[in-house]
Amino acid sequence: MIRVAAVALALLLAACQQQPVSTDFTRPDQILKWRMSGKLGYRTEADGGSATFDWHQTPRQGEIQFSGPLGFGSAELRWDPGLAHLRTAKGEWQARTPGELAWHLTGFWLPVSALEYWSRGLVWPGAPAQSDRDQAGNLITLNQLGWQLQFDRYQPVGRVTLPHRIKAEQDGNRFTLLIRDWRPLP
Repeated sequence: MIRVAAVALALLLAACQQQPVSTDFTRPDQILKWRMSGKLGYRTEADGGSATFDWHQTPRQGEIQFSGPLGFGSAELRWDPGLAHLRTAKGEWQARTPGELAWHLTGFWLPVSALEYWSRGLVWPGAPAQSDRDQAGNLITLNQLGWQLQFDRYQPVGRVTLPHRIKAEQDGNRFTLLIRDWRPLP
């Protein structure tokens, strides 16, 4: 009986531990599933705010949990191909893309589909772009979808280097994505 309890306790403790970061990735474009958390700050001519976020991404689905003073207290943005859902304390909305729903959070079109790439230091393949890179090949600046982005901090995650802070501006709207924790998933 004691042996069974010890095995059960060991399994429970192992399940509670955080999964280690995979070091199998040698390029950011190999990371197709991840969890990341950090802070999103934004400013428009009429408004501004910030929130912490926890983003879980797979190749076909995404989910971002926001908490903080975005005007909603907390929010959950989920999407599958062709359908996105936003749930806040003030209501629920649906749209074809998560970017359409991000309008309810920030007051401007936040290109969530492109952020899936930008957050990994990649150019979004869905639109033309101009970019500058450093000697290591990391994006420093990117102009895409009318956004001017600056990638001014990177962090090592396993065997790849990923953005830590991204600043973006478009037509007087600005956002900063500060990624505190990156967890690529196998």
